[in-house]
Amino acid sequence: MVYFGAFHRRRVDFGKIGKNTMSSTQPTAAEARRARRRAAREERQRAARTMRRLRLAGFTLLGAGVVAALAVLVIALGRGPDTGISERLRIENEGRQHVAEGSVVEHEADPPASGDHYPVWSRYGVFEEPVNPGYWVHNLEHGAIVLLYTCSNDCEQVRADISQVYASLPDGAFGEVKLLATPYEGDFGARFMLIAWNWQEPFDEFDAGRIERFYGEFLDRGPERAP
Repeated sequence: MVYFGAFHRRRVDFGKIGKNTMSSTQPTAAEARRARRRAAREERQRAARTMRRLRLAGFTLLGAGVVAALAVLVIALGRGPDTGISERLRIENEGRQHVAEGSVVEHEADPPASGDHYPVWSRYGVFEEPVNPGYWVHNLEHGAIVLLYTCSNDCEQVRADISQVYASLPDGAFGEVKLLATPYEGDFGARFMLIAWNWQEPFDEFDAGRIERFYGEFLDRGPERAP
Protein backbone atom coordinates (compact mmCIF):
# COMPACT_ATOMS: atom_id res chain seq x y z
CA MET A 1 0.00 0.00 0.00
CA VAL A 2 2.80 2.36 0.74
CA TYR A 3 4.46 1.60 -2.58
CA PHE A 4 1.30 2.22 -4.49
CA GLY A 5 0.70 5.50 -2.74
CA ALA A 6 4.22 6.66 -3.56
CA PHE A 7 3.77 5.67 -7.15
CA HIS A 8 0.47 7.55 -7.21
CA ARG A 9 2.09 10.70 -5.89
CA ARG A 10 4.77 10.45 -8.51
CA ARG A 11 2.17 10.30 -11.21
CA VAL A 12 0.42 13.31 -9.78
CA ASP A 13 3.69 15.20 -9.61
CA PHE A 14 4.53 14.27 -13.22
CA GLY A 15 1.21 15.60 -14.40
CA LYS A 16 1.86 18.92 -12.70
CA ILE A 17 5.28 19.16 -14.25
CA GLY A 18 3.88 18.51 -17.71
CA LYS A 19 1.19 21.11 -17.27
CA ASN A 20 3.66 23.74 -16.15
CA THR A 21 6.02 22.91 -19.01
CA MET A 22 3.33 23.25 -21.69
CA SER A 23 2.03 26.52 -20.33
CA SER A 24 5.52 28.04 -20.30
CA THR A 25 6.19 27.24 -24.02
CA GLN A 26 2.94 28.51 -25.51
CA PRO A 27 3.02 32.32 -26.31
CA THR A 28 0.34 34.54 -24.95
CA ALA A 29 -1.96 36.55 -27.21
CA ALA A 30 0.06 39.72 -26.53
CA GLU A 31 3.30 37.97 -27.39
CA ALA A 32 1.77 36.67 -30.62
CA ARG A 33 0.71 40.18 -31.61
CA ARG A 34 4.20 41.54 -30.91
CA ALA A 35 5.72 38.74 -32.99
CA ARG A 36 3.43 39.53 -35.92
CA ARG A 37 4.25 43.24 -35.70
CA ARG A 38 7.97 42.46 -35.56
CA ALA A 39 7.69 40.20 -38.62
CA ALA A 40 5.75 42.86 -40.54
CA ARG A 41 8.33 45.52 -39.61
CA GLU A 42 11.18 43.31 -40.77
CA GLU A 43 9.37 42.66 -44.06
CA ARG A 44 8.91 46.40 -44.62
CA GLN A 45 12.59 46.99 -43.89
CA ARG A 46 13.60 44.29 -46.38
CA ALA A 47 11.32 45.84 -49.02
CA ALA A 48 12.77 49.29 -48.35
CA ARG A 49 16.34 47.97 -48.70
CA THR A 50 15.41 46.29 -51.97
CA MET A 51 13.91 49.53 -53.34
CA ARG A 52 17.00 51.50 -52.35
CA ARG A 53 19.21 49.01 -54.17
CA LEU A 54 17.00 49.19 -57.28
CA ARG A 55 17.01 53.00 -57.26
CA LEU A 56 20.77 53.07 -56.85
CA ALA A 57 21.20 50.64 -59.74
CA GLY A 58 18.85 52.74 -61.88
CA PHE A 59 20.70 55.97 -61.10
CA THR A 60 23.99 54.24 -61.86
CA LEU A 61 22.77 53.03 -65.25
CA LEU A 62 21.26 56.42 -66.06
CA GLY A 63 24.47 58.19 -65.09
CA ALA A 64 26.52 55.80 -67.21
CA GLY A 65 24.22 56.41 -70.18
CA VAL A 66 24.50 60.19 -69.83
CA VAL A 67 28.28 59.99 -69.55
CA ALA A 68 28.47 57.77 -72.64
CA ALA A 69 26.24 60.13 -74.63
CA LEU A 70 28.32 63.14 -73.60
CA ALA A 71 31.50 61.31 -74.52
CA VAL A 72 30.16 60.55 -77.99
CA LEU A 73 29.10 64.18 -78.42
CA VAL A 74 32.48 65.50 -77.29
CA ILE A 75 34.30 63.13 -79.63
CA ALA A 76 32.06 64.09 -82.52
CA LEU A 77 32.47 67.81 -81.90
CA GLY A 78 36.16 67.56 -81.22
CA ARG A 79 37.01 65.43 -84.22
CA GLY A 80 36.79 68.36 -86.65
CA PRO A 81 37.27 68.23 -90.41
CA ASP A 82 39.50 65.71 -92.13
CA THR A 83 42.62 67.65 -93.10
CA GLY A 84 44.27 64.67 -94.78
CA ILE A 85 42.31 64.90 -98.04
CA SER A 86 44.83 65.89 -100.71
CA GLU A 87 42.47 68.23 -102.60
CA ARG A 88 41.49 70.08 -99.41
CA LEU A 89 43.38 73.34 -98.99
CA ARG A 90 43.84 75.45 -95.88
CA ILE A 91 43.48 79.14 -96.83
CA GLU A 92 45.08 81.90 -94.80
CA ASN A 93 42.63 83.87 -92.71
CA GLU A 94 42.04 87.40 -94.07
CA GLY A 95 39.94 88.66 -91.17
CA ARG A 96 36.23 89.41 -91.13
CA GLN A 97 35.55 93.13 -91.30
CA HIS A 98 32.27 94.58 -92.56
CA VAL A 99 32.40 96.98 -95.49
CA ALA A 100 29.68 99.03 -97.15
CA GLU A 101 27.18 96.93 -99.09
CA GLY A 102 27.81 97.22 -102.84
CA SER A 103 31.42 98.36 -102.47
CA VAL A 104 34.25 96.58 -104.26
CA VAL A 105 35.79 93.99 -101.93
CA GLU A 106 39.28 92.72 -102.60
CA HIS A 107 40.69 89.48 -101.23
CA GLU A 108 44.11 87.87 -101.33
CA ALA A 109 42.60 84.48 -102.13
CA ASP A 110 40.54 84.04 -105.28
CA PRO A 111 37.97 82.68 -104.60
CA PRO A 112 37.96 83.99 -101.03
CA ALA A 113 37.48 81.81 -97.96
CA SER A 114 37.45 84.67 -95.43
CA GLY A 115 38.00 88.42 -95.38
CA ASP A 116 35.98 91.61 -95.69
CA HIS A 117 32.30 91.24 -96.53
CA TYR A 118 28.98 93.06 -96.54
CA PRO A 119 26.95 93.48 -93.33
CA VAL A 120 24.16 91.32 -94.80
CA TRP A 121 24.42 87.77 -96.07
CA SER A 122 22.75 85.83 -98.87
CA ARG A 123 19.82 83.46 -98.54
CA TYR A 124 20.67 79.80 -99.10
CA GLY A 125 19.86 77.70 -102.14
CA VAL A 126 21.02 76.91 -105.67
CA PHE A 127 21.43 80.07 -107.80
CA GLU A 128 21.46 80.46 -111.56
CA GLU A 129 23.15 83.88 -111.49
CA PRO A 130 26.40 84.59 -109.62
CA VAL A 131 26.08 85.79 -106.03
CA ASN A 132 28.56 88.54 -105.10
CA PRO A 133 31.29 87.17 -102.79
CA GLY A 134 30.70 90.19 -100.56
CA TYR A 135 27.50 88.43 -99.48
CA TRP A 136 28.50 84.79 -99.36
CA VAL A 137 31.75 85.39 -97.43
CA HIS A 138 29.41 86.57 -94.68
CA ASN A 139 27.61 83.20 -94.98
CA LEU A 140 30.97 81.46 -94.55
CA GLU A 141 31.50 83.45 -91.37
CA HIS A 142 28.25 81.93 -90.06
CA GLY A 143 29.50 78.38 -90.66
CA ALA A 144 27.80 77.92 -94.04
CA ILE A 145 29.17 76.02 -97.03
CA VAL A 146 29.50 77.62 -100.46
CA LEU A 147 29.64 75.50 -103.61
CA LEU A 148 31.00 77.30 -106.67
CA TYR A 149 30.28 75.73 -110.03
CA THR A 150 30.99 76.40 -113.69
CA CYS A 151 29.00 75.09 -116.64
CA SER A 152 28.44 75.68 -120.32
CA ASN A 153 25.90 73.51 -122.15
CA ASP A 154 24.97 71.38 -119.15
CA CYS A 155 23.97 74.08 -116.66
CA GLU A 156 20.45 72.77 -116.11
CA GLN A 157 21.77 69.28 -115.34
CA VAL A 158 24.45 70.65 -113.02
CA ARG A 159 21.90 72.66 -111.07
CA ALA A 160 19.55 69.66 -110.94
CA ASP A 161 22.32 67.49 -109.52
CA ILE A 162 23.21 70.13 -106.92
CA SER A 163 19.55 70.63 -106.02
CA GLN A 164 19.15 66.91 -105.43
CA VAL A 165 22.05 66.91 -102.98
CA TYR A 166 20.78 70.11 -101.37
CA ALA A 167 17.44 68.44 -100.64
CA SER A 168 19.19 65.60 -98.80
CA LEU A 169 21.41 67.70 -96.54
CA PRO A 170 20.61 68.07 -92.83
CA ASP A 171 19.67 71.38 -91.30
CA GLY A 172 22.22 73.43 -89.43
CA ALA A 173 21.93 74.66 -85.86
CA PHE A 174 19.28 77.21 -86.84
CA GLY A 175 16.90 74.88 -88.65
CA GLU A 176 17.86 75.37 -92.29
CA VAL A 177 20.23 73.87 -94.84
CA LYS A 178 23.27 76.15 -94.93
CA LEU A 179 24.50 75.52 -98.46
CA LEU A 180 24.80 78.24 -101.09
CA ALA A 181 25.56 77.08 -104.64
CA THR A 182 26.46 79.80 -107.13
CA PRO A 183 28.23 80.22 -110.47
CA TYR A 184 31.56 82.00 -110.12
CA GLU A 185 32.81 84.56 -112.61
CA GLY A 186 36.51 84.01 -111.88
CA ASP A 187 38.75 81.07 -112.76
CA PHE A 188 39.54 78.71 -109.90
CA GLY A 189 41.06 75.94 -112.01
CA ALA A 190 38.26 73.36 -111.62
CA ARG A 191 34.58 72.86 -112.41
CA PHE A 192 33.51 72.88 -108.76
CA MET A 193 34.83 74.19 -105.48
CA LEU A 194 33.54 73.67 -101.97
CA ILE A 195 34.38 76.48 -99.54
CA ALA A 196 34.10 76.79 -95.77
CA TRP A 197 35.69 79.44 -93.56
CA ASN A 198 39.46 79.16 -94.29
CA TRP A 199 39.03 75.95 -96.36
CA GLN A 200 38.66 75.12 -100.06
CA GLU A 201 38.26 71.84 -101.93
CA PRO A 202 38.24 71.96 -105.77
CA PHE A 203 37.13 69.02 -107.95
CA ASP A 204 36.20 68.45 -111.59
CA GLU A 205 33.62 65.64 -111.60
CA PHE A 206 30.35 66.14 -109.80
CA ASP A 207 30.44 64.09 -106.61
CA ALA A 208 27.42 64.10 -104.30
CA GLY A 209 29.30 62.15 -101.62
CA ARG A 210 32.10 64.70 -101.56
CA ILE A 211 29.61 67.54 -101.12
CA GLU A 212 27.80 65.71 -98.31
CA ARG A 213 31.06 64.89 -96.53
CA PHE A 214 32.44 68.44 -96.74
CA TYR A 215 29.11 69.88 -95.62
CA GLY A 216 28.94 67.53 -92.63
CA GLU A 217 32.50 68.25 -91.53
CA PHE A 218 32.37 72.05 -91.76
CA LEU A 219 28.72 72.91 -91.04
CA ASP A 220 28.39 75.54 -88.28
CA ARG A 221 32.16 75.73 -87.78
CA GLY A 222 32.55 79.38 -88.77
CA PRO A 223 33.82 82.01 -86.36
CA GLU A 224 30.30 83.36 -85.77
CA ARG A 225 27.32 81.37 -84.47
CA ALA A 226 24.46 82.62 -86.62
CA PRO A 227 22.01 81.45 -89.36
